[in-house]
Amino acid sequence: MAYVKMTAEDLRQTVRDITDLDSDDLPDSLLNLYIRDGYYRILDMEKRWTFLEKSFTMNTIANQRSYTIANLTGDPISEVVSIVDSTGVGSRLDMIGYDEAERTYIGSYDIAGEPLFYAIWEGKIHLYPKPNNVRTLTVRGYREPIDWITSEGDVDASPNLHFPLVYYACSRVYQRLEDSVMSTEYKRSFDEGVILAKDSILKPSSHAHLVLSAGYTKGRPTYKGWLQNLGRTLGQ
Repeated sequence: MAYVKMTAEDLRQTVRDITDLDSDDLPDSLLNLYIRDGYYRILDMEKRWTFLEKSFTMNTIANQRSYTIANLTGDPISEVVSIVDSTGVGSRLDMIGYDEAERTYIGSYDIAGEPLFYAIWEGKIHLYPKPNNVRTLTVRGYREPIDWITSEGDVDASPNLHFPLVYYACSRVYQRLEDSVMSTEYKRSFDEGVILAKDSILKPSSHAHLVLSAGYTKGRPTYKGWLQNLGRTLGQ
């Protein structure tokens, strides 16, 4: 059975049902603070949550090195992890430190060509060398979460992370009521729920059994073999 998605209102109502308190005792503004606190704790547990993955394409401009990320996609991007140049035979750019790039590509050494590296600085993608023509790049990264509490939308997370937020809010409610035993129990339920969900979300895909996978791929070309053969056949 699929996990049930929850909205901000669903979370608030569930907390009130569990604690047997109404909106006079637990106003929306207070519950929103508790829920937001729990959500931020979830985000801080992992830098690369799968539900924040984002891909987009961009086109370079000849002799232009820097591109503001906010102008390339409608989603606020928190981290760029890969850039692939799909022009021609294609290649994946390597990420380097901005200080190393500006020390290397300077003065007469700063000549336009095929981009091989990229650096991130001040919310911009910097390409090295700067492109000498228009090229199409595919960028992968992680976006910032949306403010789903204010918009009253679904929790911006995998569905199995929704209900643990109820436990966290209940823990804070009982803490406010000076019931340390109940507060501790619900905090423990929150911690356990998030850990179980995290393990499930980040678990590698089990698309095939190990033995069968080895059998199916035996004798097939590999990326390493392709690279070795490329050197022998280059220029032929």
